[in-house]
Amino acid sequence: MMISRGGTAIIAAVCLLTACGGQQGGTGKEITIWSMWSEGEPNQKVLAEAAKDFEKETGVRVRTQWKGRTAVKTFLPSLNTDNVPADLVEGNNRELTRQFAATKAAADLSDVYGAKVHGEQATVADTVGEAYRRMATSADGVVTQLPYQVSTYGWFFDGRTFPELVTAPPKTWEDFTAVLRGQKAKGRSPLGQDGSIPNYNVRYLEHFARALMGDEGWHALAPDRTGRGWLSPEVLKAATMVESLAKGGYFPAGFNATKFPAMQQKWAGGESDFLYQGTYLPKEVAPYADPGFEFRAFRFPSVEGRTPTMNVTTTGFGIPKKARNAADAKRFLAFFLQKKYQEKVSSVALEMSVRKDVPAAAQVADLKRALDSGEINKADVVDVGDFNAKVLLPLSDELLFGKITAAGFTRKMAENAAAYWKSKG
Repeated sequence: MMISRGGTAIIAAVCLLTACGGQQGGTGKEITIWSMWSEGEPNQKVLAEAAKDFEKETGVRVRTQWKGRTAVKTFLPSLNTDNVPADLVEGNNRELTRQFAATKAAADLSDVYGAKVHGEQATVADTVGEAYRRMATSADGVVTQLPYQVSTYGWFFDGRTFPELVTAPPKTWEDFTAVLRGQKAKGRSPLGQDGSIPNYNVRYLEHFARALMGDEGWHALAPDRTGRGWLSPEVLKAATMVESLAKGGYFPAGFNATKFPAMQQKWAGGESDFLYQGTYLPKEVAPYADPGFEFRAFRFPSVEGRTPTMNVTTTGFGIPKKARNAADAKRFLAFFLQKKYQEKVSSVALEMSVRKDVPAAAQVADLKRALDSGEINKADVVDVGDFNAKVLLPLSDELLFGKITAAGFTRKMAENAAAYWKSKG
């Protein structure tokens, strides 16, 4: 029987991702994973169980090193050597589609997306979905990540305290500020905020601006070498809304001087009412929450009739081109995407799976329903190096802390942005 070169390649690709050859489909080899989780974390337990099952079913040994959140950062220098220490590295989509992809040492995982999920009829591509595949693709078109978990942000609150918001969450920012004013009138400081984290502080400005000018408009600001984009009426309006928050007396006294995670723990203990945070929040604050705390959440309300799309981050794996056992590493990706492990992403890790047929943990189910509507961030974020750290975040902090006016913020942003880009040549 004659087989064309193309046919041979197709058969080989299928064998890489299914159970061709060897006892129980195994090769007798091993793979090494650098994981972003630490031992004892819920996600670590889910991944460890899948790795053990993979070993048993395929005969491929899995060595997992629990590196914590710096897994990608510490892994990248090894790509300049001939001894790449892992076949799989775990990180978020930005780490893998930018930092990892930028090394030109990241393998293209398109063949994984074309394979079937282990033991199922659906392909990996169908299971992940086009939106998350797009987020897993680098600027030059290389699919550098296989995502399994999704995170987003929302306004978290205790459903027992605000049962009316469970059934009818605020649709507009005016609706929400009316709730905040009502709580303030009761002597409450309704908004929790860990002011020591600049990336948390800028979320208000970002969401106001993305509602007013769209994702594309917001993401075009930082790369603008003239800085003039920061003087636009939409940015001034967004900054004015942040200024109103700062002057509204909604945050607890001293929130800008506390150390993370003090304020989110106090929020869970009932000292404030609402906290804009990621879907990782419930498991982080569970030990500090009042007994019976009912985690509920709603997406960021509309601003002047426009609702900002939902910021999304995916967690998943990449494979280096120099991986010693890339074929088995790819098999593991299709294996881990099985429904039984993705259900544990929900039930054990209290997170959201990329799979639409896996219900989210109850604590984040409100936001999973919103995500599944497809309204996620649409524009690609341009990598602008340390612009945020040096220009945007310091001034955003000043704005939220009430140390600068909205007009002063936009003026300084324009000036500092132009100076920053001039310094880059």
